[in-house]
Amino acid sequence: MTKEALLEIGSEELPASFITLGLRQLKTQAEESLKASGLAFTSIDVFGTPRRLAVLVQGLPERSPDQKKVITGPPMAVAKDVQGQWTPAAMGFARKQGLKPSDLTIENDRLSATLHIKGVATRNLLADLFPQWISKLEFPKSMIWEPTHFRYPRPIRWIAALFGSDLVSFSLAGVRSARWTLGIGPWAPKKIALTHAGKYLILLKNQCVLVEPGARQEAIRRSAEQTVKRVHGKVIMSSALLDQVGNLVEHPVAILGNFDPAYLDLPKEVLITCLEHHQKYFPVEQASGGKLLPHFVGIRNGMSVHQDLVREGYERVLSARLADARFFFNQDRKTPLAAKVDALRGVMFQQKLGNLFEKKERIKRILGAIAPAVDETEILQKAMHVTDLSKADLVTDMVREFPELQGIMARIYAQADGEDSVSAQALEEHYWPITLRGTLPTSDVAALVALADKLDTLAGDFCVGLIPTGSADPYGLRRAAVGTIRILESKPGWKLNLEWLVEISLESQPDNVKEGCQQTRIKLNQFMQQRFAAMLAERGYKADEIEAVSGSSIGTVPVALAKLEALHHFRKQPDFEMLANSFKRAANIVRQAHEKGIGLDGTDSPQADLLKESCERELWDSVSLAQSRLNGISSFEEILRTMVPLREPLARFFDGVMVMADDQSVRLNRLKLLNQVTKLFQNVADFSKLQNG
Repeated sequence: MTKEALLEIGSEELPASFITLGLRQLKTQAEESLKASGLAFTSIDVFGTPRRLAVLVQGLPERSPDQKKVITGPPMAVAKDVQGQWTPAAMGFARKQGLKPSDLTIENDRLSATLHIKGVATRNLLADLFPQWISKLEFPKSMIWEPTHFRYPRPIRWIAALFGSDLVSFSLAGVRSARWTLGIGPWAPKKIALTHAGKYLILLKNQCVLVEPGARQEAIRRSAEQTVKRVHGKVIMSSALLDQVGNLVEHPVAILGNFDPAYLDLPKEVLITCLEHHQKYFPVEQASGGKLLPHFVGIRNGMSVHQDLVREGYERVLSARLADARFFFNQDRKTPLAAKVDALRGVMFQQKLGNLFEKKERIKRILGAIAPAVDETEILQKAMHVTDLSKADLVTDMVREFPELQGIMARIYAQADGEDSVSAQALEEHYWPITLRGTLPTSDVAALVALADKLDTLAGDFCVGLIPTGSADPYGLRRAAVGTIRILESKPGWKLNLEWLVEISLESQPDNVKEGCQQTRIKLNQFMQQRFAAMLAERGYKADEIEAVSGSSIGTVPVALAKLEALHHFRKQPDFEMLANSFKRAANIVRQAHEKGIGLDGTDSPQADLLKESCERELWDSVSLAQSRLNGISSFEEILRTMVPLREPLARFFDGVMVMADDQSVRLNRLKLLNQVTKLFQNVADFSKLQNG
C-alpha cells in the first residue's frame, strides 16, 4: 500500500521571482533525497503562491527497503602490522562501523565493511528529510528573524507536514509542523484542517487558493479576456508579465481600469512600459489594428469585493505615472538627440575604462579597423554616425526614469529628429541580441555597431579583471560573447576572424588598462571558445566534434560552423571510423616526430625516388589525386568525401612499411608523406580530437 506525502512551507509574502526558484529546488531536493534513501515514488509535484511553497509526493511505501551498504576503509598495507596483527587504523575503522575487525572483508586490497541497514518507517524518515529540504533551499536574499538564526527569504509562519493522514512531526525555525494551513491573507485568518495529504489541492481550491502556478495563469488569462470584451478590446499579455503577476496572487481577479485618452499621444512603447513594468497591468489594444485603447487590466488578489475602490486606486497611481512620462518626454524633445551626446562625458561607464563618450569613441575605432574587411563604405559611414548617437538617450529624462526604454527612446527621438529609418532602427537594435537567444539586428548597420559595442565591452571588462566566475556574470559578458558569435554567424560575407577581432578590441582600450595584454588576450579567446562550444552543444553537436573544429582557434565563425556541420553529418558514414583511426595514427607519428625535433615543412613533399615500396607509391598517388581534386571545392562535406579513397591506401601503407626506418632519408621521406596526409584532413578538422564510437 502506498501513500502521499505533503510538505507546505507557509511564510510571509515571498518575492515573485523566488517562487519559481524555490519550487525548482524543492523538487530537486525531494527527488535526490528520496532516491538516496531508497524510497520509491510515482511522482513529485510542487506548488507555490506568494505565501507558500509545497511539495506533494505520490506513491510512497510504508517503509523504506532494507539496504546493503559497502564502505571502503584503509589499504591492507596499513591495516596489519609486520606480525599480522590488526593496526589501530583497522580497529578504528571497524569500531566506527560497529563491527569487529574479523567482520571486515578485503576488496581491491582495501578493508571493506558491509553494513545491512534495516528499513525504517517512511513517516519517521520524512521527519528527517522534510527539514533538510527546507534548509537546503537557496535564494538571492534571505533574512534572520528568530533565535536559531535560520535563514529564509521571509519569516516562516507555519509548516504543514503529512504522510497520508498522519502528521510528520518536526520543528524548524521555531515552528512546529502541524496538520493545518491558511487561506488568503486577511480574508481567511482561520486555520484550515488538512485531513489527508492527497486532498491538499482540492481543499485549498475550495478556499479560493489556486496553488498551481499554471492554474493561476490560466485563470488570469480567462478573466482578463472576459473583462475586456465590454470595450471590444484585446489584452496584450506577455509571458514574462503573466509569470510575474501569477506569482503575486493566490486568487486572481481581473479589474478593467481606464486612463485619460489624451495620454495616447505618447509613444506606444512608453505607455506599455508604464503599464507593464511599473504597475504590472496588462495593456489593452483594439481587437484588430493593434492601436492601444485607454484601458488596462489589473489583477487583484482575493475576493471580488469593493471593485470600484480597487479600480480607483489602480487608476490614480497610473495617472501619476503617465503624467511623469509626458513631462519627461516633452523635456527631452526640447533638444535633438545629437545635442545630448556631449553630456555622455559626465556618465561613467567604468572607473578604469572612462565615460560613455570615451566608450563610443572606442567603438568607432573598432569599426574603423573592421572597415577594410567589410569593405562597404556607405554602411560603415552610417554605422559611425549611429555610434555617435548610440548612447545619447542614456542621458535623457525618460531613460533615467524608465531604464527599460534604453535604445527604444533613441529610435523614437531619432525618428522625430528626421533621421533615416535604418539609422533610427539601428539605435535600438545595436543592443541586440538582448538575451542569449534573442532577435539579431536586422540591418548591416545595426549588426556592425552591435558587434563593435559587444567586443569593446568584452575587451574592456577583461582588461580590468571583471571576468565571469562560476555562475556569477554581473556584467552580462556571457550574453555579449554569444551575441558576438551569433552576429558573426549571420554575416558570412564579412569574413571576420574572431581572434583578430579580439586583438583589435584589446588594442582599442585605454593605455592604462592594457598591461598584461597577452594574458588578457589568452583569457578572452578561451572565454569566447567556451561560449562557442556551449552554444553549439545546445544545438546538439558532440563535444569532440566541436573540439576538433575549433579546439585551438575558432577563426571565421561561419567557416567553423560549416566545417562542424560537415563533420557532424559525415561522421555517420560507414567508412568514417576506419578513416578517422588511420588519420589519428598518422597524426600521432607526425606529432612524435615533431617532439623529437624532426622538422617537417607542410609544403615539403616526399621525394618520388625514395618511395621504394608499392604501398608508399600508392598512398602518394592517392594523396596527390586528393590534393588536385580539392582545388575549387567549397563544400567541406565534399572535401571529406574526397578523403575517403585514402582509407585503404593508408591501411596498406601502415601494414607494408615501418615508418621509422633505419635509413634516415627513407624515414624522413615517409614522415613527409604522412605529414601531407594530416594536412589534407586538417583542411576540415583535427581528427585526432575525435573519440571512437
